[in-house]
Amino acid sequence: MSSFFQKQLISFFLFNFIFIFFNNPTLSALKTTVTEVNNDVFVLDVYGKRFNLKKSDEIKSGDFLKTNNLPASFILKNKTKICLSANSSLKITTSDLIKENYEITFQFRSGDLYLSIPINSIDKYNIKFFNYSIKNSKNDLVLSENSELELINYRNSFNLFFKDKKNKKVPPLTFLKLSKGGNIINSSKIMNSDDIKKK
Repeated sequence: MSSFFQKQLISFFLFNFIFIFFNNPTLSALKTTVTEVNNDVFVLDVYGKRFNLKKSDEIKSGDFLKTNNLPASFILKNKTKICLSANSSLKITTSDLIKENYEITFQFRSGDLYLSIPINSIDKYNIKFFNYSIKNSKNDLVLSENSELELINYRNSFNLFFKDKKNKKVPPLTFLKLSKGGNIINSSKIMNSDDIKKK
């Protein structure tokens, strides 16, 4: 085989690989569209670009989102709502398209987070916070990071993992206070909003 023909063949395969990579949603960076934003959410993207999140912006794997002095919220195209208190932060660790459904992993870093996932959502959400994780969440939940971690689950049971080992099955309408070392400090049922204020 001549060296010219070998170079042409290598160029052909290289071009096809690059074309397939950038046109395959499971291989290229998947972006999720924001449909509504209330107050300032500051983004540092995976490429080092800084911007204020706006309607029709796209967020992707590796993006770091935070609020400063005011609470803020934003809604994704599939109606998932994310609310952050003042001085809170969140990272999108992965955003993939698997069999026409999104799978997004959020890493909660600080402050307070309210996540509301539509009941009829076909997408998959994973939430990581410190050494804890919730896989395939279909819930409305609140996470708060103070001296201990606090979690409120409003809807649907889920398994809470600590360092990838199942720690506790969390039923609906449950308040948990968690240590950063994997211990459940307090667990109680919530009957109404007044119960939450007492926690």
